[in-house]
Amino acid sequence: MMWNPLILSLWIGLAPAPISIEPLPFAPEAWKRAAQVEVRVTEGGEPTVYSGIPLALVLDEQLRGSNRMAALRSLSDAVILVRASDGYQAAVSAAAVAMDPKGERFLLALARDGKPLGDRHGPVRLVIPGDPQRVRWVRMVASLHLVRLAPLKTTSPTR
Repeated sequence: MMWNPLILSLWIGLAPAPISIEPLPFAPEAWKRAAQVEVRVTEGGEPTVYSGIPLALVLDEQLRGSNRMAALRSLSDAVILVRASDGYQAAVSAAAVAMDPKGERFLLALARDGKPLGDRHGPVRLVIPGDPQRVRWVRMVASLHLVRLAPLKTTSPTR
């Protein structure tokens, strides 16, 4: 049985939380000129090397300032929504991405084994080496958005 999120939230005493959606920088041509990092994975039993930029680079504006901890906390209720040109999309924790400045866990890949990604996988692919089923790997990335959740408001007193 599928539950309507609005009905479910009202049933458990929570008011629906609004969200905000902010576009994040998406500049594959500029990223090609940036310093590249590599991630090694196994595909079909064969070693594969993806190169690109850390996904954390798209959060530069949100992480500016002198208090890094406050910036990280401001991302604790946010996800990065990665959308593909074929309609597939996946979300990853914005705070987890921000804590991976080297791109070891979240990489926007531009090349595979030294060759640009073809039309079937590129021009950009989200690679998450630690994702066991690779369901959050997104090929043909077309856009990135920061989705923030507003705090939940209870309709009944908390105990």
